[in-house]
Amino acid sequence: MATRKSVQATAERFCDWMRDAALPVWAETGWDHSRGGFFERLNLDATADRDAIRRVRSQARQIYVFAHAHELGWFDGKALALKGLDYLVDKAWNAGGAPGWAMKLDADGRVSDARRDLYEHAFALLALSHVYRITGDAQVKALAMDTLAFIDEVMGHTSGGWRESDPDRQPRRQNPHMHMFEASLALHEAFGGQAHLARAGSILRLMRDHWLLPSGGLREVFKDDWSPLPGSEGRKTEPGHQFEWVWLLDRYAELSGHEPGPESAGLYAFATAYGRSQASGLIVAAVRDDGVILDGSGRTWQQTEHLKAALVQGMRERSGGWSNAQDALHQLFSKFLKPAPTGCWIDAYDEAGNRAVNHITASTLYHLLVAAVEADRVFNRKAGSIREVAG
Repeated sequence: MATRKSVQATAERFCDWMRDAALPVWAETGWDHSRGGFFERLNLDATADRDAIRRVRSQARQIYVFAHAHELGWFDGKALALKGLDYLVDKAWNAGGAPGWAMKLDADGRVSDARRDLYEHAFALLALSHVYRITGDAQVKALAMDTLAFIDEVMGHTSGGWRESDPDRQPRRQNPHMHMFEASLALHEAFGGQAHLARAGSILRLMRDHWLLPSGGLREVFKDDWSPLPGSEGRKTEPGHQFEWVWLLDRYAELSGHEPGPESAGLYAFATAYGRSQASGLIVAAVRDDGVILDGSGRTWQQTEHLKAALVQGMRERSGGWSNAQDALHQLFSKFLKPAPTGCWIDAYDEAGNRAVNHITASTLYHLLVAAVEADRVFNRKAGSIREVAG
């Protein structure tokens, strides 16, 4: 049986890997020194894939990573975060004369998909919140508020929440709303006031009213009015998202002063009971509402979300939390981090436990950093020497 003390040593190794290996590699190799912007992915030999399409969410996530790392004192990332934001604003904000953030850029920074996507906008808000925290720049705050106004005014939906994109598409998903919940918490921490917490609360009501299953699982996709899709799609759950929600709900409880609701325990219990592959030992991609595995593949991010949720359980002294956190760390090191080039990871395994990728996705760094930050918070580690220059 793992204990807080036994988990702490492994968690500290994970934080050290992030600070000493991952951040330096992605600051150097992950940035396009000739054209600007962050590469969407690296090849398995840790060289850049220079031709890959660049999702705006990936650019925003990397900006967030280096801003937050700078704030913590883990890495002197302020200049890189600002360069990344300058690139993103220049290439994707109000692109083509239309308001909002474009969805994708080509390798040369030209817009390749002009749709305005909710998921992309949520991560733009996360990035802007953390850039503001290290700069205090009024222009960054204004851009965050303009982004939020666009989301509310253009993408708002009469059935609650927001449309998937502009132009709209179906089905509706809980996932971008989860990241709007995350962004709302970041906005609250950056700018204060109660409005951002109120927005998070409205998303939580959507979960309680429409997304939760009697089994404790969480539906992923819906019709326009939030009613479940028919057939197997309407019964699909994703354990990784459920673990992610457990961590987010704990953060919301801390920031709002509200007691955690019963949904957190249900989400954790369902994902823990049914979300692991017996073949690979990994948290899997998708499970039916009765626990039958629909997609037994496993990605890095699903393991980081397991780690974050388990750390919450351990910190709250709930049964099995430290053992699950130790298992998640073991899976991350043994199957994802150690077999990869320095500072990188093997991003996915198939249902039999075989490697299933030919590249290293840059956007996964966001998941790894947030997990390391949570580990650092839980174990009260001291930040590195950069802290005094953050701000």
